[in-house]
Amino acid sequence: MQPRIIRFKAMGIKMKKVFFDFLKDSLNDIVSFFLSILFILIYYNLTAGITDIVYPLLIATTIFMISRVISWIKYYYFHVNIYKLDKLKNDKILEMTYEQRRVTEVFSDLQEKYLIEISKKNAESNASRLFFSQWVHNMKTPVSILSLILQKFERESEQELENEDREQINEFISAIREENIKLRNGLENLLNILRMDEFAKDYEPEAVDLLVLLKEIINAKKSLFIYNNVFPKIVSGEDKIIVLTDEKWNGFMLDQLINNAVKYSKVEGERKTLKFIINRIGDKIQLKIIDEGIGINKNDLNRVFEPFFTGENGRKYKDSSGIGLYMCSLIANNLNHNLEIESQYGVGTTVIVTYPLKR
Repeated sequence: MQPRIIRFKAMGIKMKKVFFDFLKDSLNDIVSFFLSILFILIYYNLTAGITDIVYPLLIATTIFMISRVISWIKYYYFHVNIYKLDKLKNDKILEMTYEQRRVTEVFSDLQEKYLIEISKKNAESNASRLFFSQWVHNMKTPVSILSLILQKFERESEQELENEDREQINEFISAIREENIKLRNGLENLLNILRMDEFAKDYEPEAVDLLVLLKEIINAKKSLFIYNNVFPKIVSGEDKIIVLTDEKWNGFMLDQLINNAVKYSKVEGERKTLKFIINRIGDKIQLKIIDEGIGINKNDLNRVFEPFFTGENGRKYKDSSGIGLYMCSLIANNLNHNLEIESQYGVGTTVIVTYPLKR
């Protein structure tokens, strides 16, 4: 009995409450039984003059109490098992009542229908995810080709066009390249959102040099920094910083955070600095990404990790989707990293990522 009681309590159902519910449900039977005994005893006392009522009363009460105990055991196990429909069992000695059996059958039928419906929905969801994944991969091909065409056209224009025409063409190419990069990043974001449901299958914790990874991401985004007149600066007291993370997913998270920092730092004609400060704090490594952008309104700060939330800045920057930081929060949580944001409106924003050290 003890293991069953422990599991029963673990499900959040208090045995005491169930017992009192049983008493309430049995109240009518108890009152009816004792009233019946009382009327029978009064009748025989008046008609037959029988005064020895102790033994009959004791026997009847004992039989009734045994019946109630059996009913309580059935009641108890029914309430335990009703929360575990996949493991319902009928004890041969203490079988459930027909009413309880019928309720169990109804619940089992509902559960079966529910599981079938869930399986259908999962199949439909997997099919949709597969379709969108394939579509993203197909769309990435023309984006890559467009990038190659722009490179080729840029090289040819430098050789064949005059300086003035070349400057105009280069501005035109830069504008197209920027939009192409946005399109490529959007496709990558969509692909990663689709992958999030199977994150555990794609997660490989490993020792990663955070400094090296950060430099690789910054170097890959040179054109973004130059185009927006934002310049990165890494501050670290160590040459090698090994953390425990997944290189691909952590890289994606940092890429998103850098994109946000650059986008909201850009001011026409002004040079901005984006600082990356790495500190060792106990058995943790803390990375601070500090921008000199527009900052985040105090009222919006607590909601920046909500999906599709763009806030006041989203009304100023029309290409804001509210997905980037939401994705970052999911990845940080799955990687067991701590992600925080501090901001002062009109001054800038600091994103703090805390990593566990590789031991």
